[in-house]
Amino acid sequence: MKSKLLLSAALAALLFTSGCATRTTASGGRETNILGGALTVSTNSFEPTNSATLDVDTSKLVSKGDPSGKKTTLFWGLITLHDY
Repeated sequence: MKSKLLLSAALAALLFTSGCATRTTASGGRETNILGGALTVSTNSFEPTNSATLDVDTSKLVSKGDPSGKKTTLFWGLITLHDY
């Protein structure tokens, strides 16, 4: 029982400490990857989304006028939320 708990704690620690990175994109925005790419947040990203993703346009849900270009990708591209 203790070995399973220790293994689970080690895997959780590895998951939460791996793959956190921020870079500047070619468009001048920033892209931050968290949890090894499970969550990616991008600014100034007006790129079209992949056809293999569940695409949600948040500007149609909550419109503030001007598009911000923010894009959030969950579960390595399975779900994409964008405002453009």
